Amino acid sequence: MKNRVSITLALLLLFVCPVLSLAQGTPTASGKIGILNIQLAIVSTGEGKKVLSDLDKKYQPKRAELQKMQQDIQSLQDQIQRQENATSDAAQQQLNRQLDEKKKIMTRTQEDAQSDFAADRSEAIGRISQKMGKIVQDFAEQNGYAVILDAVAPVFSNSGQIGDTQIPVYYAGKDVDVTPQIVKLYDAANPVAAAATTTPETGTPTTPAKPAATKTPVKPK
Repeated sequence: MKNRVSITLALLLLFVCPVLSLAQGTPTASGKIGILNIQLAIVSTGEGKKVLSDLDKKYQPKRAELQKMQQDIQSLQDQIQRQENATSDAAQQQLNRQLDEKKKIMTRTQEDAQSDFAADRSEAIGRISQKMGKIVQDFAEQNGYAVILDAVAPVFSNSGQIGDTQIPVYYAGKDVDVTPQIVKLYDAANPVAAAATTTPETGTPTTPAKPAATKTPVKPK
């Protein structure tokens, strides 16, 4: 796997570095060069924020279930410690078997939840990514860009994507980063009625404050 990752990185840098060397000098004859952090762009859009908020709500019951499981395990561990010298060996073994079974169930539940969440998030982000690709293409053509590079590139192995790597951009002028423009264009083309606010760096959703309830005046009899 390490060899495959090394080859992937080598090929990535082989194609990227010549373009980066052009970015440090004057623009090419065919146009400008731009840098785009597409992951940041996706989670910064109104739709991206709503996707993260919806996923947070969807998996909130599962997080509560796992928290309850953890509390039950901790309670049983405390019980075993308290009764260590007060119960028979058979009773202790029975409690330990119960503890092991609870731990196995929690591990399976957690792994399933993480897998389901990753699949849902990947599917949703993929939809946004496809629409954003068309916006990036139109933006580049309309604004004279020859190349727009993603600042973060995926790294793959035989089992699929295993992480990301930061492309070594040694210098980029402040006007080279087109991420804010792409986010603005995407939101204009894909408006979201009530997008939840999130932290773009982490994708952690935050719930907007609810307006204060108003009381209906009671008519005198």
